[in-house]
Amino acid sequence: MIKLYKRTGKQTLYWEAWDAGNRTVMIHWGTLGKTGRNKSIQIPKGASADTIIDRESKEPRSDGYEEIRIEDHVQIIVQFKTEDAWGNSADLDKRHSVEGILNECLGWTGNGHCDGGDIGSGTINVFSFVVDPYRAKDSIVAALKQNNLIDGTIIVINNEDDYEVLWPEDFEGESSTINI
Repeated sequence: MIKLYKRTGKQTLYWEAWDAGNRTVMIHWGTLGKTGRNKSIQIPKGASADTIIDRESKEPRSDGYEEIRIEDHVQIIVQFKTEDAWGNSADLDKRHSVEGILNECLGWTGNGHCDGGDIGSGTINVFSFVVDPYRAKDSIVAALKQNNLIDGTIIVINNEDDYEVLWPEDFEGESSTINI
């Protein structure tokens, strides 16, 4: 898989490609934070997905698109409270469901990916790496609302020593009360 980005004024464009299986490469592009367009390319006999991806990425690269290192992404954490300290099987199911939802909404808006999660100390935490945390928050909130999972959600940016609360917008607690 390859993900390329180009900053143009106030917006960021993305272009990505991956091996979609069944001898097909998927190309996906658009404006960061919005569902983009896509097309599939059949891999000819004797060629590989990597060959097709390399060939197809030449045009966006020549147009100024480039990779953003994972170290330059921002970590967003989506947190839910659990009824007991270590959670239960329903909490684990919820965590896995949210991980899938975040992978879908962040992936199809070009903004990043979910990196897994944990349960314990009274919370479910789901971690994602994103290019633009504010646009990612909008996508995450919309996806969680669509799946009836927004109630009780806290969304934060991990700023190394502190957390910036993005959701709920009327959060009144201290960011130090976030249990990560």
